[in-house]
Amino acid sequence: MEVTNNTTAVRNRKQKNASGTGIDESLTLRDILDTFLANWVWFLLSVIICLAVARLYLATKPFIYQRQAVMLVKDDNGQSSGRRSAISTDALMQLNGVLAGASVKNEVYILHSFQLAQEVAKNLQLDVMYNIRSGLRNVSLYDDRPFSVEFMTEYTVPASFMFTIDSNRGGTITEAKFGVPMTESDFTAKVEWGKVVKTPFGDFVATPQEGKLKDFVGQTINVQRISLENAAIMLYNKVSSGEIDKESTLVRITCTDTNIQRADDILSGLLEAYKRSIIDDKNQIAKSTSEFIEDRIGLIHRELSEVEGQMAEFKQSNGLVDLKASSDAYLAQSSAARQRTVQAETQYSMVQYLVDYLSQNVTAGNNLIPTMGGISDPGITSQIANYNQMMLQRNRLAENTSESSPTIVDLDRNLEQMRTAILASLKGYSSSLKLQVDRAKREEAGLTAGLHSVPQKEKRVIDIARQQTIKETLYTYLLNKREETALQLAITEANIRVVEQPFGNRSPIAPRTKVIMFIALCIGIIVPFLFFQLRKLFDTTVHGRKDVEKYTTIPILGEVPHSHVALRDSEIVVEEDKDDILSEAFRLIRFNMPFINKDARVIMLTSTMPGEGKTFISGNFAATLGLTGKKVILIDADIRKRTRSRLAEVSGNVGLTSYLSEAVDDVFSLIVPKSEKCNLDILPAGVVAPNPTELLMSNRLEQCIEQLKTRYDYVVIDNVPAQVVADAGIVNRVVDLTIYVLRETKVDRRYLPELERLHQEKKFNHLCIVINDSRGKSKRYGYGYGYGYGYGYGYGYGYGYGYGYGYGNKKKKRSWWKKLFHKKRKK
Repeated sequence: MEVTNNTTAVRNRKQKNASGTGIDESLTLRDILDTFLANWVWFLLSVIICLAVARLYLATKPFIYQRQAVMLVKDDNGQSSGRRSAISTDALMQLNGVLAGASVKNEVYILHSFQLAQEVAKNLQLDVMYNIRSGLRNVSLYDDRPFSVEFMTEYTVPASFMFTIDSNRGGTITEAKFGVPMTESDFTAKVEWGKVVKTPFGDFVATPQEGKLKDFVGQTINVQRISLENAAIMLYNKVSSGEIDKESTLVRITCTDTNIQRADDILSGLLEAYKRSIIDDKNQIAKSTSEFIEDRIGLIHRELSEVEGQMAEFKQSNGLVDLKASSDAYLAQSSAARQRTVQAETQYSMVQYLVDYLSQNVTAGNNLIPTMGGISDPGITSQIANYNQMMLQRNRLAENTSESSPTIVDLDRNLEQMRTAILASLKGYSSSLKLQVDRAKREEAGLTAGLHSVPQKEKRVIDIARQQTIKETLYTYLLNKREETALQLAITEANIRVVEQPFGNRSPIAPRTKVIMFIALCIGIIVPFLFFQLRKLFDTTVHGRKDVEKYTTIPILGEVPHSHVALRDSEIVVEEDKDDILSEAFRLIRFNMPFINKDARVIMLTSTMPGEGKTFISGNFAATLGLTGKKVILIDADIRKRTRSRLAEVSGNVGLTSYLSEAVDDVFSLIVPKSEKCNLDILPAGVVAPNPTELLMSNRLEQCIEQLKTRYDYVVIDNVPAQVVADAGIVNRVVDLTIYVLRETKVDRRYLPELERLHQEKKFNHLCIVINDSRGKSKRYGYGYGYGYGYGYGYGYGYGYGYGYGYGNKKKKRSWWKKLFHKKRKK
């Protein structure tokens, strides 16, 4: 039962208002569900539109595929030593004053450099693009294109044209655009396969692709030409590279493109270009070493020739043929000393060559230091190897950045420090070798001085022979190094290995159809939901029991549901044998009335403003009381407008005003029978009086009510709106129960605190509320009831919430679009 425990409910609401907690305004799942159920048509329409727009968007976007390749970066020894080798190399470089970087990261950067992208774009001819229209989507053609366009002239301006394949002999150019910005041209031309076509944007030759042309006859293909730089930029943006993890030297290269084969070719082209760049870097060291060795071989050859010439000239001039017999004893004693001298002088010569080379090229820029195997000091050998490695790294980075880059400047500074350190080490080592040579010569000279029996000529021969042996040894060493360098130049293997050739899923990664459709579905649901929530937020009118209970502690007697059938104000819809929802609503009001005041016999109905259904409710409520077998009289107390009397088409000559003005003393003579079935009679308003307030304040009103109570069980007074004129407050002194009619979406919620104040101040006797045109139940149970009528009152007032009313009885109608968008709202 709706208000069976009405007293307890009122007490609870009083406690809530007193504590300031009020009603929880949070959005509940039931509120959301009610919003969907009440406006499901709009939600469905919104979802359909959003899904259609998403589908249209997907139909216009090209498919994007992702391909990838994996390569392994090996060290200089050809082994994938991972991080341990890098750590040892970095530590050695830091000991020499060099800032060590992550070599794999450098290779990743070079692999994704613009220089390589430009080289691949040129090799694959990506500056010319081919597209064909398939539905709403542009499809990119690459390996499956029916023809290829090769421009014979240099690029000048971007161009685009439509090429229609007429037959196997050629086609037609239309819709040509070129220039910056692209402007349309009226240029057209017939194209024959294999013949030069002269155009304003460059001459070209169109070559058909065998086996593919016949499938495109009659179709139009869009051909675009862009600069090689822009093509490289597009390729650069498609490609990304990075380490697979920090513990390995595996590098993953990824390419996204609208054509699978083109993405594979781009990845393969990048790997090949990267290999060539590594081989070129390696050959720079070998080439520099080869040039150095060739210069030294020429110099040693000349010196060896001079020594041999001196030996021949000395023997010829002195008549010497064989000195072996005379020098056996000397050679036996001095062989060990001579061997040491030869070794020391050989190392000293090699070191001195490198010192001279570094001294002459100390500011020579980016030259490499030749690597010579004749140096037995491992520290110097390691320094030279680290220097050459850093020089190659610096040269590779300089190809992609400017000379003023902070990285290049730091590397140049480190190289300069290493070059100075190497030169100092070589000079120190040379001084040490020079001491060894001098010491060996002194030992040899001592042995020579002891040979008094050996002629002076033999000493000269031995000296020349020693120089000849040194030159021959050095010459032989340089010849061996030249062969090693030539072998190194012949090797074209890079220090990388392709682990995975280009591969990937042949399904597109974009557009993500399921994600986009899901987003469209969410938008289709969220947008109308937000619309209805915002409309609810900005709507300040009363919407059902929830608003009334939030702002007031006034008991709610009942709710009269909304009806989709228009009903007249004076129409009586309740009948004894009817069980429709309207009849049940009035029976429920009748049932709840004793809980408010069980002794109530005089009931007054009023409202905030005209048009809230007070007249309709008063008539049907009175009829409901009469259906119980009680005698009921309905008084039209609106003596200013005579609303009920006029709608019931009762004569305005006599009525309530006649009795109040003492024109008639018998009030029963003024009663008009309304319905015998409902035991309902009407006391009309009578003539419109010039002084209604004074008439209602007279004692005749009490006398009238008392007389009527002697014959009738219930007296129902249909009064004027309480906030329009003072009549309701005046009549209230004779009533036992005041029913305040509030119509949904009619009264501003901001008025409810004022109504609560009237209740707290006891301005109306046993005040209770009936909510008219209630739409809350229709949301929950799927049906709706109510009625439509208009009411214009001949007075105007303002209450601080923007109400205003004027004269007239014009029925207020809603425009068609308001009816369309006016939706139910949960109370």
